[in-house]
Amino acid sequence: MKELLTIFVLAGLCRAAEPRIGAPAPPLTFRQLLQATSGTDVTWGALKGNAVVLEFWATWCGGCRDQIPHLNRLQEQFRNKPVRFISLTDEEPTVVQRFLKDYPISGWIGVDSGEQTFKRYNINGRPATVLVDAAGMVRGIGNASDLTGEIMENLIAGKPLVFSMEATVASKLQPLPDPFYQAMVRPAGPVEVTGFSPGAVSGKAEKRWDTWGVSLQRLLSEAYSIPESRVEGPTWITSERYDVSLAAPELDQARRLALLRRTLEDTFQLKVRKESRETDVYVLQRNPGMESKLRPSTSGGSSRWGKIGDISAVSVPVGNLTGVAGQVLGKTVVDETGLAGRFDFELKWEATDPQSFVEAVRRQLGLQLTLSRRRLDYLVVDSAVRPQAW
Repeated sequence: MKELLTIFVLAGLCRAAEPRIGAPAPPLTFRQLLQATSGTDVTWGALKGNAVVLEFWATWCGGCRDQIPHLNRLQEQFRNKPVRFISLTDEEPTVVQRFLKDYPISGWIGVDSGEQTFKRYNINGRPATVLVDAAGMVRGIGNASDLTGEIMENLIAGKPLVFSMEATVASKLQPLPDPFYQAMVRPAGPVEVTGFSPGAVSGKAEKRWDTWGVSLQRLLSEAYSIPESRVEGPTWITSERYDVSLAAPELDQARRLALLRRTLEDTFQLKVRKESRETDVYVLQRNPGMESKLRPSTSGGSSRWGKIGDISAVSVPVGNLTGVAGQVLGKTVVDETGLAGRFDFELKWEATDPQSFVEAVRRQLGLQLTLSRRRLDYLVVDSAVRPQAW
């Protein structure tokens, strides 16, 4: 990993418009640049003569992680050509550095400064890819999965190219201006159209909240603050996927959940009830006489990545670990550690043996998981109407 450096790029006196095909690319403003030599200049003037592939991504974005091998192969294929690959994120540098140990990315990695670059490029969903030619003009806006060697050759040569506009950087449910009030549920749009990975959440603080490609079971879990595993109803509530958008003045947490409950009740004509049951659970506790090996985090950003059998987390609460444990062990996991705050950890276990997870938690994190029984709340869907799209 190259040494981090701070780079200040003048954005100009006027706010740049969102990128348009055939128009100059908006300025780049990076707080830090990874994997570049000291003193590297990333203004479009300095980059002139090189085609540029701008990839907007995040460590928490599953669709972004899926594109990394493809982009790395293109980087290797065109490493002797006048083209620069720049991956941009708006996360904390410490989170990105940890992620790169598990998922190496070729090329430069820009850490956005105050989300300025993301705003100039109107990035609402990710992954998103912007192609810029050697003269600094935008030539394509789309998704990296559609980026081929032929398109790269045409970009470098300054020839006309076709790069899907459907995977738009500016994917929105509504054109500007944003609505004062909105409650929308629709069948989930394809990732290549919406630009959002399933389960992604976007929006504006206390103004709007959007979620993409999620089941009714997950939406009910969110709305009623009950874990997804304890929401019961018809089988289709787990299989059908929806996009949801809510907007309202002063949309704080309490108002958002209340609006989400009303929207779901109206859309699906729900009749639900809560009931309490004695339930077999795993209890996560501290190991007697043993210090927890969870490391208090110093990062301002939060993320988790990996796969079953090997995960890494930065700046997450203990509840994040219980969520993973519940998925692996197939039972609700109750946190009784009393550990507050946010932590970093890595955890490796045998993916084909769920019980090895219990031993891994003991050895690697200094905590214990034991079978027990607790009285838990369930949300039961007594009736719901499955809407049909036109």
